[in-house]
Amino acid sequence: MTSWKLVVEYDGSDFAGWQIQPGLRTVQGELTRALSTVLRHEIGVQGAGRTDAGVHALGQVASLATDADVAGALYGVNCVLPEDAIVRSAERVPDGFHARFDAIRRHYRYRLHRGPVALERRTCLRVHPVPDVQRMRAAASRILGDRDYASFASDVPEGDGTVCRVERCDVLEDGGFVNVEVTANRFLRKMVRTLVGTLLEVGWGKRPPEWIDEVLEARDRRLAGPVVAPRGLILTAVDYPHPPEGEEAAR
Repeated sequence: MTSWKLVVEYDGSDFAGWQIQPGLRTVQGELTRALSTVLRHEIGVQGAGRTDAGVHALGQVASLATDADVAGALYGVNCVLPEDAIVRSAERVPDGFHARFDAIRRHYRYRLHRGPVALERRTCLRVHPVPDVQRMRAAASRILGDRDYASFASDVPEGDGTVCRVERCDVLEDGGFVNVEVTANRFLRKMVRTLVGTLLEVGWGKRPPEWIDEVLEARDRRLAGPVVAPRGLILTAVDYPHPPEGEEAAR
């Protein structure tokens, strides 16, 4: 069978996360249903990241194997999918491609807004009082590296490691928005949302930027800031070692 790579976009507001869960509406569940309906056989879909309930994606990656022409069926798949999820592209990739295990880097954005917002209220978190962006930026620069991020993790399964390689943690202003951009080889559960909550503590003047060092070294979740709401978090892209081979993406 042919391996396929899909790039999936969704508004996570009304989903119980990516992963299939009995009796709950999930992105993986809706995508599996749509593909199986259009391609006329049972399809198994793997995702690059198991986004939590309420988390969004612009560039979630999914993989599957089938002899059917997924690219040719893409219009039909998007017609069957609900309005809050679409497959942006589908392309053939080398046999055995796995969206999760082959990924080398994931990119997340957390969107904060410094005032009232209507049109994008489901994909950002309004913050008040307005945080000091320069202080947040100074704290974010201390987060990079191959380190143990246990202080920023929730519900770590027994036996799972907490070491990640964080390559980027930037705080960028975009009009009324403040975007926290984080890139790493892997993320722990609720890691980005806890990072943002911790940066906000610094931005509000409750802690100095150097406090980040203390939090990291402690490896203790109780020392970090609160977990912010999921609605501002977006999985923007997933990277792989080499560009997929085969046909061009069908959009």
